[in-house]
Amino acid sequence: MTAQFESIRTLQDRVPEQEKDQIREIYDDIAAEYDRRIPGEGPTDHIFTESESEFLLSKTHAGDEVLDLGCGTGRFTIPLAESGAVVTGLDLSPGMLAVARAKLGERGLRADLREGDMADLPFPDACFDVVTSMLALMHIPIPDRPRVFREVHRVLKPGGRMVLCVKNAVFERMFTGDRFASVDITDVQDKKLIFTGTGNGTEHTASWYSFAPHDLAALFAGAGMAVTHLKGNSPVSAWLADEVLADVRVRGFVRTLERALSDVPPFNHLGYYLLAEAVKPVA
Repeated sequence: MTAQFESIRTLQDRVPEQEKDQIREIYDDIAAEYDRRIPGEGPTDHIFTESESEFLLSKTHAGDEVLDLGCGTGRFTIPLAESGAVVTGLDLSPGMLAVARAKLGERGLRADLREGDMADLPFPDACFDVVTSMLALMHIPIPDRPRVFREVHRVLKPGGRMVLCVKNAVFERMFTGDRFASVDITDVQDKKLIFTGTGNGTEHTASWYSFAPHDLAALFAGAGMAVTHLKGNSPVSAWLADEVLADVRVRGFVRTLERALSDVPPFNHLGYYLLAEAVKPVA
């Protein structure tokens, strides 16, 4: 019986590593085309990415030491560096990091880019003012989630904060389709992200796990942090067709409405994605 339990534990330990290897291989394969795949070009996509950017950049300041987890090709590493933050980017995929490094060089910007695992951060204690992760946490294997949040707490300075964007499990209970599907399609039922239409014709499938607001609250609390801001990304626009939002007046009204409501319960729990900030106590 003991041998059986040990075998089960070994398998449980191996599964997250297999998922990570799969993620690394997929993103290495699509690194050169990633920026053409995300974001989309429709009005809903523009509203979504604008909300992401506004939230993240409002939570960081020039001179902040910022760690961008799952930085990829630098989608937010670059604007953070442009804003005057001192940025370190971490990603599993060397291919994605190579693209980010080239883009930084083209713009004359600097960031310390590292290959590594969110669950085992290669940084000393209390060295960052802000840790960010935009869209990357959904790839974390479920067993690794608490460890990742504990690692974030460890590397944050007292009073430091984590800022993130994740897929909202509450929204998925109302709508299981992929609202912004283009070439990367979310399979909500099987918890998968499917990469279609790749340059070499290969279709990839990766694990993709959403977060409910109570998941975030529990993970932050378990790591010793407290949520200070929870915002729903696209609680209104996610339900409107691009044809409706193509009208500039309609789009402007929707953005104004979302800016007013997306911080307010229950709307902040109903966004297509969730934007959150949590703080590490000073003492």
